[in-house]
Amino acid sequence: MDNPEKPVNSRRRFLLTTSAALGVGVVGGVAGSLFWASNSTRFLMYVKGEQQAALGKMSRDVLPLQGFQLKVSFGDSIVRLVEAGVIDPQKFRYAYYKRGGLPEWAEKLFVEPSSEPITMSFQTAPIMLNLMWPLGIATKTRFNEKSALNGPKVNRFASTGGWVLGKARKGGEYFNKISAIDLTSEQDARVLEVAKNSYRPCCNNDTFLQDCNHGSALLGLYELAASQGASVAELYDIGRRANSFWYTNEYIEMAYYFRKLHNKPWNQVPSRTILDKKYSSIRGWQKNVHKPMIKAGLLPRAQLGGASNCGV
Repeated sequence: MDNPEKPVNSRRRFLLTTSAALGVGVVGGVAGSLFWASNSTRFLMYVKGEQQAALGKMSRDVLPLQGFQLKVSFGDSIVRLVEAGVIDPQKFRYAYYKRGGLPEWAEKLFVEPSSEPITMSFQTAPIMLNLMWPLGIATKTRFNEKSALNGPKVNRFASTGGWVLGKARKGGEYFNKISAIDLTSEQDARVLEVAKNSYRPCCNNDTFLQDCNHGSALLGLYELAASQGASVAELYDIGRRANSFWYTNEYIEMAYYFRKLHNKPWNQVPSRTILDKKYSSIRGWQKNVHKPMIKAGLLPRAQLGGASNCGV
């Protein structure tokens, strides 16, 4: 992967891997996977005794079992991607063949517009990741003309090179070429502003530098939301909720950090603060969340593990 800023630690976690490890599919066995995800993340397993119940409640504040319903819909964006070849429905279905298949709501997106609000939950988050990923790559915007991905090395990033569910061999063939979402110049600028200040705890790059699937997916979600009128503050809230389900361990630990070291409940921490480089980049998270927790005696010194996975 061609990356201007090398990650300190590879932490790109993909929830589908979790489901496979537990022997449950994306659709089948949902109840069991929801229970696991909300009660037994690696972080929660660090803490024993009296704090376990409090942490269980805190994890549900970050990751409610019912998920978050966002004030944004897909509209006809996925239909446009299908028509342009960015998504090949057959390849997409095949990727989920051994995972219980695609749910009906996802199938419908390939053939007709949707005004249904997007829900981020344990059940939907992995599929949303794969639906929003190509949106971030392919949607033509003014700001992408200045992206680090825009050039002869476009397919050397995990986001572009890793997208293989389209007609083309690699997703870079579609980078910044498809009118999947209609953005005004003001909306375009709004997305760029928020993207440049939204980080993910798998690397040290902001969302504008969409070098992995999570970065592309969040950028695509921001573009959808802005095109439907979301303000800057609303975009930050949307990004926080998406990242919560894509980086469960880091965000639960972050909630614990703010509660124990700043006496601040999770719902009182501004979304802009949570997504900032100080807390949501991998270096920032390690330095400003994880290490202070260890120093305060709230966590063991062992570092959280987690293999990178930018695959579909």
